[in-house]
Amino acid sequence: MKIELLDVFKIPRDRRGRRLTFLTGCHDCGLLFVNPLPRPEDLERQYAPEGAWAETRKVRAQQPAQAPAVRDSRDVVLDALAAHAPVYAPPRGARVLDFGCGPGKFLDRLQDAGWETYGIEPSTTAPFERHRRLEQPPADGRFDLVLLNHVLEHVTNPVEILEQLARSLRHGGVLFVGVPAVDTLPAHRDFKYCIDGRHHLLCYSRTCLRGLLARAQLAMTASLEGPELDAVTKGQPLRLRLVATRGPDVPPLPSLPLVPALNALAQYQRGHGFADRVRSSLPVRMRGALLDRAVERRARERRHAVS
Repeated sequence: MKIELLDVFKIPRDRRGRRLTFLTGCHDCGLLFVNPLPRPEDLERQYAPEGAWAETRKVRAQQPAQAPAVRDSRDVVLDALAAHAPVYAPPRGARVLDFGCGPGKFLDRLQDAGWETYGIEPSTTAPFERHRRLEQPPADGRFDLVLLNHVLEHVTNPVEILEQLARSLRHGGVLFVGVPAVDTLPAHRDFKYCIDGRHHLLCYSRTCLRGLLARAQLAMTASLEGPELDAVTKGQPLRLRLVATRGPDVPPLPSLPLVPALNALAQYQRGHGFADRVRSSLPVRMRGALLDRAVERRARERRHAVS
């Protein structure tokens, strides 16, 4: 595997005291990832029912509800997906698995439409008062539809997860996957939404994700796009949404899969000020040393101001 350090940026201090992380790219698969990655035990602790992720969701749920300016994003996604799967008219006995189902809102809608609904979610038990809970994707091809919405940016083993879910799908079954979009970073300019080193650990271009699907024996069949989908992110093209199927024909792996992400990062950097462009011309490890010194200086100044 050939990897390359691309940049360095600040993160909240982690359990090992680190304040910086390297943005790294894989030339073999096109993946962008933080380096070093969190340890498995740190991720398990973060996404446990009593972990930081669940606590954040509890706080959000307690905030006063506001009238939505646009249709619920789940309805918009399901409407777009209906052109590729029988979302609203499933055959008798059709089964759907939502991997990382959160509170179960997708499953609620699909169950109301007639689906048998299953979920996997480590952070809460709330959806399993209504839907069937699984600990791992079964390898028996029982599902007609699998949802993987905003999960792959949080994990460190995306190909393993895609392979597990491919084995859960029947031949001809449909997988939907949604992640933050790096291809459109020059337009939306929200780098920390794509990858932040704390929750969003991996970042995908369309080419990269298509290749990872192929490695899992899944063929990309469609990309869900359009103004109504972007309306849920206030018109910004923040999200990449792909549809894939399990079948006998799997496309070849893309060549030069990292290039689209590198091009997006280069265009994003050109939109920065002069000082940032100069900094980006320095070797990555030198940028890291300078940023570390700046972070430490600001920390000393804050300590001095408090004392």
